[in-house]
Amino acid sequence: MTDQNRNSRREFLKKMAAAAAVATITGTYDLLSAYPADSRNGAMPLRKLGKTGHKVGIYSLGGQATIETPGKEEMAVELVNKALDLGINYIDTAAAYGRSTETLSRRDAMGTSEKNIGQVMKTRRKEVFLASKTHDRTYDGSMKLLDKSLMNLQTDHLDLWQVHNLRASEKGNLDAYFAEDGVIKAMEKARDEKMVKNIGITGHEDPEILKMMAERYDFDNVLVAINAADKHYNSMIEKFLPVAVERKMGIVGMKIPARDRIFDFGGIINMKEAMDYVMSLPVSTVIIGIDRISELEENMKIAREFKQLSADELLAIEDKAKPHYEHLQFFKDGIGKWPAEW
Repeated sequence: MTDQNRNSRREFLKKMAAAAAVATITGTYDLLSAYPADSRNGAMPLRKLGKTGHKVGIYSLGGQATIETPGKEEMAVELVNKALDLGINYIDTAAAYGRSTETLSRRDAMGTSEKNIGQVMKTRRKEVFLASKTHDRTYDGSMKLLDKSLMNLQTDHLDLWQVHNLRASEKGNLDAYFAEDGVIKAMEKARDEKMVKNIGITGHEDPEILKMMAERYDFDNVLVAINAADKHYNSMIEKFLPVAVERKMGIVGMKIPARDRIFDFGGIINMKEAMDYVMSLPVSTVIIGIDRISELEENMKIAREFKQLSADELLAIEDKAKPHYEHLQFFKDGIGKWPAEW
């Protein structure tokens, strides 16, 4: 990177960091207004989840890893309960979440995450903002998935329902998604009938498809893959995040540790660097899937102790991630290392 490009990047990061800092400290940034922390959670900073108005901790629980693994219900329920005990108030899952095993295909495992979370929701639903997703792109298919999600989660409504994993290859299909028999009409119907409160989109692969969707419709929220290697290939931070900020969407970051790939090669970056990097951007929260209680407690400690990184500190972490950027951005279109199945 030339000195001129580095200075330009530094100025961009200063703007991103300033937006997040103002949100957390003064509450004057209209997208991410901060609120006093919940006394249960050891002063984890809270931010506004865009237009939803929900006050969300900067660290939230992802519904993959152990929670989506068949045969691990007891541990999954323990993890979800512990997360709520610690003050986490946002949980992300999906109709498609379920990990294949030696005896169970990925398709047959779908719904495992929702079912495990549902074991906790039947008694603690009011404590959490609950988000799920539809991987179907049709009206009928999505409504069927929603009915199943509500049953699995043991609730009568979702706080957020999202179009799952919009891909670069779908750019020519948007008219169909917005047609009378498309997924967006299903979302509007579900919202009108109070089966869901808010609607959103998610994506890993390509910033352009998310930008196209956000500019076409007033979504409440976006779940987007962002980590310390993002700038080195088709950057979500540069190409999409400013659009989401401008449209006052709730912004949830995912793939923070790149499914633990940050720990490869002797440690590319550590978890604190990975989380602090993304939490220093104008996101509402970050979701991370976990396998054990110790990981949950470590992540919560990082969130509680979070301090805004400077532009130079953000640049330094980006530099550390650069030699292995493809490894950490395996989910992006063009790198081609993302599993074909949902």
